[in-house]
Amino acid sequence: MERILIVDDNPETRAMLRRDLTQAGYEVFEAENGKMALEKIKNDLPEVVLLQMMLPDMTGFQVCHQLLSTPQSDLVYIIMLTSVAGIDYKSWNLDKGADDYVTKLSDLQVLLARIRAGLDIVKKKREAVLDPLTKLYSKDFFNTHLAQEVSKAQRYQRQLALIMGDLDHFNRINETYGHAVGDAVLVEIGKILRIHCRRSDLPVRWGGEEFAILLPETDLMGSMMLAERLCKAIEAHHFEGIDQLTASFGVAILTRNRQEFIERAELSLSEAKKNGRNRVVFTNK
Repeated sequence: MERILIVDDNPETRAMLRRDLTQAGYEVFEAENGKMALEKIKNDLPEVVLLQMMLPDMTGFQVCHQLLSTPQSDLVYIIMLTSVAGIDYKSWNLDKGADDYVTKLSDLQVLLARIRAGLDIVKKKREAVLDPLTKLYSKDFFNTHLAQEVSKAQRYQRQLALIMGDLDHFNRINETYGHAVGDAVLVEIGKILRIHCRRSDLPVRWGGEEFAILLPETDLMGSMMLAERLCKAIEAHHFEGIDQLTASFGVAILTRNRQEFIERAELSLSEAKKNGRNRVVFTNK
């Protein structure tokens, strides 16, 4: 089911939109300010965002501006809600980062048509960059994004970290409970990673039960802290239908080039597995 985030500080407006959009068959989320909207976009990644132009803590344009600095910026379709209409305003609106706009007095069918158009655009974009099961980024997208982040880190002498993770004894889940349960576990893992990552981080499904997180402008301490939080969060999480699950993590900091960066993260992960699993390791070997 496609997901729509309504961002408006007026509860009556949200209630009206929620009713109409739910009846139209969409899953609806709500946010009453810009900060909450950005968190929900990061955690839930809705396909369409209906964004009120004036919010209590920031403008809709400021929300768009902050979103543009994140990997997920191209994976949501933003429709600005405004009481102002006109061709000149529309051009200015779209230049500020929104994809489309409607006036609050627009006919419901007009809004639904704009939403359907946005969904078609987002679907094609997501198919190109997201893993269809976990909704984490694909390995191909990671490789493209990694080249950009490495170049940026080296040019401006900024820190860049990489976390590699692997679910411990995951094959036992598939063998004992079936692949459907295993897939459900991977979906939950995707949610856990999105919740704990920052908006600027890039959580990736590396393959099978392996995943990676690219962390721009993050030093060793920061990356170790995130990996430890993820390790504990997975161990504490209740996965429906299975016993406790744990994961192992390896951490690397960029020092030379992309290949060495990945190899160090994989080596650290291998050390974590060898040393008993359910732990975080950083190695300089």
